[in-house]
Amino acid sequence: MNAVQKRILGVLMGLCGLCCDAIGASSVNHVYILTGQSNSLGAVKGSPAGEEQLEHYKSTGKLWNGNMKRDTGECFESSPEWVPAAPQLPEYNGGLCMGPEYGFCSMMERRSWHNGKGGQVCVIKASLDGGGNSCWLPNSPGYKSVLNTVKKALAALKGKVQVHELLYLQGESDKGDEITEAPKRFLSLLSRLAKDSKQTALKRAVVGQCATWSGREEQQAGKTTAQLMEAMAGKNKNIGWVRTRDLPKITKGDSMGVHYNGAAQLVIGARYAYAAALLEKLPLPGAVRNDDPAASLESPGAWFKDGTAGKEGAKEELLIWDIAAANGEDTLKGDISCSGVVVEDPIAGCVVVNAEKGKKAQLSIGGKGITLKEADMSLQCPVLLTADQTWKLEDGRKLTIGSPDKPVDFRGSCKVTIEAAPGASVMLYVTDEACKVEFVDESGVVQMQHPKRD
Repeated sequence: MNAVQKRILGVLMGLCGLCCDAIGASSVNHVYILTGQSNSLGAVKGSPAGEEQLEHYKSTGKLWNGNMKRDTGECFESSPEWVPAAPQLPEYNGGLCMGPEYGFCSMMERRSWHNGKGGQVCVIKASLDGGGNSCWLPNSPGYKSVLNTVKKALAALKGKVQVHELLYLQGESDKGDEITEAPKRFLSLLSRLAKDSKQTALKRAVVGQCATWSGREEQQAGKTTAQLMEAMAGKNKNIGWVRTRDLPKITKGDSMGVHYNGAAQLVIGARYAYAAALLEKLPLPGAVRNDDPAASLESPGAWFKDGTAGKEGAKEELLIWDIAAANGEDTLKGDISCSGVVVEDPIAGCVVVNAEKGKKAQLSIGGKGITLKEADMSLQCPVLLTADQTWKLEDGRKLTIGSPDKPVDFRGSCKVTIEAAPGASVMLYVTDEACKVEFVDESGVVQMQHPKRD
């Protein structure tokens, strides 16, 4: 372990350094089981994430590491125990290792899913570095290791235990019959693990889209594992699906082109949390930009939304961008109405909404206005304000509507109160439209430009 790794590990353990006895004080231990191959195990070929990102997404979640060797099923950790959710130093590798568990626990806590009233989110992790789905067949060393890890981890918890979902990220190494058998084998794994561990409540799962090898993947009978697993999830109300292929991979030290980097792992974990919340019918704060980068904003498939993932679109919903957002740039191809917009903390750092060239499209914003918490927003599309509202900008945040060379239509008949923390700014570049919006700047620190109306 080099000096940087030691420093990161020390910082994280200090930040998350809660006594493991705290688990025993929880009224309910809400348990999720994470398994799969290397992208489930984590960014084993490079840095798990930057120190600032790791500190920003720390949580009170707990982790049990039962990661295993592919051929023998032997656990790499000789004395596993419940520890704070933080990048771990597996004994086999010598480098920091972080999979989706970190972002998962963080999002669970941010949305107050299960961690209220003394509840505790706990992830049992039993992953391996490589291998097709044959490693999880009955009586295989891999399956036996997963089962034993689950039993040991559950036995070490004090208090009430509620097992929720199996979180699964595997498939890029599948070959031959492993591909065509992937859905059947996964469903068998889910039911078998529930029965053998005596956790009959384990009936739901979230499946992650497996990565490609530098864009390449094996096929059998014209199908890939990813295609078959997505189709299976779409037909099963108890299985959620999480896309991953829009996310960045490690750029150094990974000649295979298959491993996601630390920022991507945070996003994958957050997406798993949303998918689990939908399965469990937990309350979502509004319509949250989901993991489909190809879905235009006004389409139903663009949003995580209570119960149905947005079958009726996002009309009059609060629109939220956070760590689970697919990317920082989105295209508006048609009209979309919302009660308000909230930008929290997408990895991209700034959310940009463009109007597709040649399309008549606008974003209509209602009484909840615009809130920028931990990232910026740039609206390069026509904007209609439909009610009196407040724009809230936290420290240093920037809201830009239009640009100097491409001003946009800005319409409305209302009052906008701007509450901006120090360093925040609102920049308006709009056309000559008859706009009756009255701006009330209560903070005195907002810089506004309105070139065609000055």
